[in-house]
Amino acid sequence: MNPIVLIVHDIIYRPIFNLLILFLAIFDLNLGISIILLTIVIRLILLKPALAGNEMQKQMTDLQPKLKEIQEKYKDDQQKMADETMKILKTKGAGPLKGCLMLLIQMPVFIGLFFVVRTLSETEGIIDMSSLYSFLELLNLGGLEISQVNTQFLGLELLNSGEIILSLIAGILIFTQMKLATLNRQAPTIPNIPGAGANIPDLNKVMKFMNIFLALIMMSFVYSMPSGIGLYIVTTTTFSIIQFTIQYKEIIKIKLKSLTQKTKN
Repeated sequence: MNPIVLIVHDIIYRPIFNLLILFLAIFDLNLGISIILLTIVIRLILLKPALAGNEMQKQMTDLQPKLKEIQEKYKDDQQKMADETMKILKTKGAGPLKGCLMLLIQMPVFIGLFFVVRTLSETEGIIDMSSLYSFLELLNLGGLEISQVNTQFLGLELLNSGEIILSLIAGILIFTQMKLATLNRQAPTIPNIPGAGANIPDLNKVMKFMNIFLALIMMSFVYSMPSGIGLYIVTTTTFSIIQFTIQYKEIIKIKLKSLTQKTKN
C-alpha cells in the first residue's frame, strides 16, 4: 500500500471506522444513532480548538478600530501601513488565518467519516472488518452483513442519496451558522502590500454572498451524497450553532435586538 494512503488509513479512516463500529455494536446496529453519537463525541473532543477559533475571529473584529486608525494614519505609506498592521496582529496574537486553521482541524474527521459511510454504501455483503482494532474483535462482529445493519433513520435511507428534505435542512442550518458567525465578527480590514495588485473588495459584502453560496453548495453536496453524510453535516452544524449560541449568547442578544430595532425603524 502507498505510504501516504497507509498513513491516511491509519490516522483518519481507521479510528473513525472503529468508533462507528463500536457504536453500532452498542446501539443494536442502528447506523443513524451511531453516526449522531460519533459526531457528538468528535465535536466534544474538538471543542477546545473550535472555541479558540471563534474567539480568534472575535479578536479580529475587536481590532478593527485600531486597524482603521493605522490605515488612516499611514494612507500615504502602504509599506508602513502593512508593517504596523502585522505588528498589531502579532502583539494581540490574532490573525485571520488562525481561526481558519482551527476549523481545518475538523476536516480530516469529515473526510474519514465520508469514506467510512461511502464504503458501507458500496458494500453488498459482508462488511470488511480488516480495519478493526484487535481489542474490538471481542465484539464478535466478524461476518456482519450490511443487510443486518439498520440503515433507516427518521424515514431516511442513510446509504442512499437524493434526500431533498435532508438537503434543505442542511442548507438552512449552514446558513444559520454562518449568519450567527457574522453577528459576532466582520471581515478583517487588512491593507494591501505594495505590488500585490488591486485593492481588496468589501469583504463584508463578500461574506454575505458567501453565506448564501455556501448554503446552496452544501445543499447540493448533501443531495448527491449518501444520507449518512448528510446526517453528519446536520448534526455537526447543529452542534456548532448550539456551541456558538452558548459561547456568545450576550453578544447575540445585543446584535439581534439592534437588528430588530433597525427593522422597525
